[in-house]
Amino acid sequence: MVEERVRSVNTWVGPSLVLLGTSGIWFGVYIGKITNSHEWKELFLDYCHHKRTQYGVGGIDALGRTVLRFLKISPK
Repeated sequence: MVEERVRSVNTWVGPSLVLLGTSGIWFGVYIGKITNSHEWKELFLDYCHHKRTQYGVGGIDALGRTVLRFLKISPK
């Protein structure tokens, strides 16, 4: 009985092309060639600010605000 086996199967080509393609698309978005990346950044920052201010102020935020207030009135 002769058994025919495949010596090796290249399984790295497909995943490599997918990784390369998605990385290229995300890089294009990041540098602003595919979409307006600044608009996405502004939307993301607005969303994060909304989520942070939606609930009560945490201790770290209150401490940070106190330090910033002190730095504003301190001599430069």
